[in-house]
Amino acid sequence: MKTASTTFFALCFCLLAAVALPVIAQTAGYTKLNVKGRVQLEIPSNWAISDAEQRRRVKEFAEKVTGVATEHVASLSAQSYPAPSRVFVRVSFISMEPPLTQTDVRQEVQANKQQVLQDLADVWREESPTMWAGLAKNGVKEVGRPRFAVEPIGGQTALIISYGRTSTANPAETMRVTQYHVPLGAEKALITLSYIEGDPQATAAHNRLKSSIVIR
Repeated sequence: MKTASTTFFALCFCLLAAVALPVIAQTAGYTKLNVKGRVQLEIPSNWAISDAEQRRRVKEFAEKVTGVATEHVASLSAQSYPAPSRVFVRVSFISMEPPLTQTDVRQEVQANKQQVLQDLADVWREESPTMWAGLAKNGVKEVGRPRFAVEPIGGQTALIISYGRTSTANPAETMRVTQYHVPLGAEKALITLSYIEGDPQATAAHNRLKSSIVIR
């Protein structure tokens, strides 16, 4: 049986940085996005969507801040507008070797879910100190304890890590960051959703966005 360390390899500690993005306000409504034909979601039409160059800069900035190298650039990065943004979504695709299917994940979880969760926690404890040390240099601190889970999203099974950190815009506020790792065979989808806790509008926007996700 594969271990969760294999399933959850290449943890991606992506700092959702506040990047100034030139955006023209659009009419109210929602825009449906299809990312690589595998992840579909809807965001408000007036949100800011990063272009390829902006996504590359965010990757490089996150690596510099956290000290954690990532091999991928997000396929989609969007945030509520205007700044400072209160909700973020990022979708990436990461190669998996060996491949891991949804059937593999479900069988592993069914066989020993507690071990899967323990392996996730072990990987986090081993890898996250580097990230937090880098973030601390920029005044960002961990808030509360991380949560590990196996939950459905978009019709698929995801391995989940969720944690709180202080907001880069306002240290008195907490940004809740949840990473959904969804194995899809030769690659996995990494969907990262973040929002300001305690903000009713941000929470509602996050919940609606999450419910719109479909993964193929």
